[in-house]
Amino acid sequence: MSRFKRIPYIPTSDKLADIVFSQLKKIRVELPRKLKKKRSDYSFYKTLYFRQFRHLFPDLEERLEKIVSSFPLIDDLHPFHRDLIEVLYGIEKLKTSLSRINNTKKSLKSIEREVSRKLGQSETAEEAKVVRKEAIGRIGSTIKKLKSPLDELITAKIQLSKVPDFNLYEKTIAFAGAPNAGKSSFVKLISTGNPEIAAYPFTTKELVYGHRKREFDSIQLLDTPGLLDRPLHERNDIEMRSILALKHLADYIIFLFDPTNDSPLKMNQQLNLFNEIKATFSEIPIQSFINKKDILSEDQLQNAEKVVGKLERIATIEKNVAQLEKIILTTIEKIPDKKLYVREEKKLVEEEIQKSESKDKIEWIFFDEDDKN
Repeated sequence: MSRFKRIPYIPTSDKLADIVFSQLKKIRVELPRKLKKKRSDYSFYKTLYFRQFRHLFPDLEERLEKIVSSFPLIDDLHPFHRDLIEVLYGIEKLKTSLSRINNTKKSLKSIEREVSRKLGQSETAEEAKVVRKEAIGRIGSTIKKLKSPLDELITAKIQLSKVPDFNLYEKTIAFAGAPNAGKSSFVKLISTGNPEIAAYPFTTKELVYGHRKREFDSIQLLDTPGLLDRPLHERNDIEMRSILALKHLADYIIFLFDPTNDSPLKMNQQLNLFNEIKATFSEIPIQSFINKKDILSEDQLQNAEKVVGKLERIATIEKNVAQLEKIILTTIEKIPDKKLYVREEKKLVEEEIQKSESKDKIEWIFFDEDDKN
């Protein structure tokens, strides 16, 4: 499952307040069995409020931390994911929302320190009640201010769930060409096992991707319906940016020409599409073939070659798997190993955060009458 689909439930600010404050009702102060004299109101309320806040602050901070940590660190993500997040939601927008949650955690620390001090200094039951009332009000107001960032993160979670779960560290061959040019058939015939399907942003069609397993590694084969099958100049800016994200995924492109009369694009249009893809993905090697030789006459094949040049002829059918496998194996040898996109200092940063959190921990020290029995 995609790491983005694993982002847990994110409550609204109202729901978060309900969850946190409802926990307070479960915290009680029972009369100790061995205590002979009745507990004073002051002792009762001070003990109760200490227990409530000793639970409330860590609970709320833990819930906020869980929300923030459920989102991956943007700078550690593969460029493919970063580009799609930028298109789907906006990286700075996401960082701002997460930052506001983090800043709220710091505000809660400040409130917690003040509540701990004031409650410890209270000398009557009424003073303790006033401290509690003020604290609940401040906490409620703080949670209410989270409405915007929490709503934004809920939207981000929905949008990021659309990011496909491709293996970004496998060698990947993408297939391009007009609709029905035989790309899906190529992927299915060459894949080891059944190909999978995945949604992709800004296209209603599902991408088909398979894997060709070898002795020491696996190759990813990616069909691109709705992406690399029609003229790129017809796409709007958002569609084009989502397509460009593929440059971080594909290591090699195989383009299939379809000279049959059933193709929605004429041969000169297919050639224009090929040239657009070649120019757009200039850093990625591209190789083209004329497909469907099994149903085309020699005259039709020669007429196609007059437009696109003399190319290897193939047929994406079961009887021709040997030729297709040879093409893939030859292509694989041309692709260098992929690099991992992991920041070396990530572990050091995490260690510093843990140290900082341990220093900020507040100890609620209070002599509870129950403890002396």
